[in-house]
Amino acid sequence: MNCLELAIPPLPQLVTIGHAFWPPGQKHETRSFDVYDMLFVIKGTLYMTEDEVPYEIKAGTMLVLEPGRRHTGHRPCEEITEIYWIHFVHPAPVRTVDSGKIPWSFPYVKGTNLDVAPQQQVMYIPKFTVLHPPGVLPFLEQMVELHQALSPASSLPLQTQLAGLLVQLQAAAKMQYAPRARQLCDQTIAYLQQHLTRPFDARHMEQTLHFRFDYLARCLKTYTGMSPLQYLHDLQIKKAKSLLENMELSVSEVGRQVGIENANYFIRLFRKQTGVTPGSYRQIRNGKA
Repeated sequence: MNCLELAIPPLPQLVTIGHAFWPPGQKHETRSFDVYDMLFVIKGTLYMTEDEVPYEIKAGTMLVLEPGRRHTGHRPCEEITEIYWIHFVHPAPVRTVDSGKIPWSFPYVKGTNLDVAPQQQVMYIPKFTVLHPPGVLPFLEQMVELHQALSPASSLPLQTQLAGLLVQLQAAAKMQYAPRARQLCDQTIAYLQQHLTRPFDARHMEQTLHFRFDYLARCLKTYTGMSPLQYLHDLQIKKAKSLLENMELSVSEVGRQVGIENANYFIRLFRKQTGVTPGSYRQIRNGKA
């Protein structure tokens, strides 16, 4: 399944939303404009073509028409068809990515209090897929209600509902079409998070997850670029940073808190990952260096 990759920030911004029942014989007009047109069919079937690619949007299915492409209804509805449509804008160029190749668990660099601009990230929404209507209908219904009484009091909740809907769509893309390798990657990450302070033990990981360690390591590497030990170290150093910034603990105690008993090894690992020692990091973060 193809997904549309959109850079965030900024989040997509709603232009309009509508809800209608199309009678038999009605079809979508032909046009090309600079907004995303997201179509949800609740009952019946909508027939759409985008740049010569035809789609049958059946009940429980959604399609995202992309800006700048030619859209036309290539066939009229044959029965009463209930649809919701959402128009939204987003300034960044879109990229199409196969859902099986999305690195869902790849860790982002987290922002700090020294940053003056947000870290660039991405979001994914399905291009054309079957959805579980109870998951999206509440968002669509609430958005229509807010849009009908649009005011300064309702505009922010309306945009927030759009964000919630996009979260639902991304979750559907991740869960419904996740290959085994990605599922095992997520399970491996969950294992490492839960056993952060436990000495690294490949055999224990095998016994817990019921897969050979080499296979688990390949799955993790595919989606994060790191081996299990590297990912564990990344988790440990991130937690150590938080402890150094927020707790009055000695360096050796911070090391023990993240599962590294040997203080010298902890200092070497921290310096390898960050370029500074734990003590220097604390001074920098506290504005003393």
